Amino acid sequence: MKTSFLNLKGLLALAITTIFVIGMSAFSSAENQSIKRARYSFYYNGPSTADKAQVENIANWATTPPLSCNSANERPCTIEVEDTYVNPGSTPTLKSNLNLVASQAVSHDTYYVLSSDDESMEIANQSF
Repeated sequence: MKTSFLNLKGLLALAITTIFVIGMSAFSSAENQSIKRARYSFYYNGPSTADKAQVENIANWATTPPLSCNSANERPCTIEVEDTYVNPGSTPTLKSNLNLVASQAVSHDTYYVLSSDDESMEIANQSF
């Protein structure tokens, strides 16, 4: 009887430990990955007409900042993306897999950045 009681306690301890380890790992891995990723800032350096194709064209985004940016959703200005969407080097460039999405401003004919495949991307658009 003592032997079966000790086996039951051992199995119970093993089950509790397994549940604890799985529970802790479920919450830590995703958070730690996003915290450790390097981020890059890019600025819109395309034509001032800022149509949909121009805003979504990754060649119109550079690491050189413009003269000014404000935070109103009317013109493209700044995006900050994770390093997985950047070609590193002396002059970093955006990778095509970023897939920028532009939306038209209600009061003007220009477009601004709405989203991309980088779910953690930070966007700052410029007002008129």
